[in-house]
Amino acid sequence: MNMQQFILQENVLTDNVLLIADDGYLFKGGYKAVIKEYVFSSSWSDREVIKRFRNEETLHKYLSKNYPEFDQESIEIY
Repeated sequence: MNMQQFILQENVLTDNVLLIADDGYLFKGGYKAVIKEYVFSSSWSDREVIKRFRNEETLHKYLSKNYPEFDQESIEIY
């Protein structure tokens, strides 16, 4: 599967990442975009939280609320 990958936030151990399916593709379950966020768990590991989006409008609302410094103009969702 082809996808675009953007770093939303750089953390100490892992980075929060936005994955967007390319034109004509969807992630399993019919999702257009997936955000993998990592929350501090201990000094050696982070806990992964996955957010999935089927609607572009919902994704833009989430990004503007939680990642206001991220340039949303650079992403294209098909």
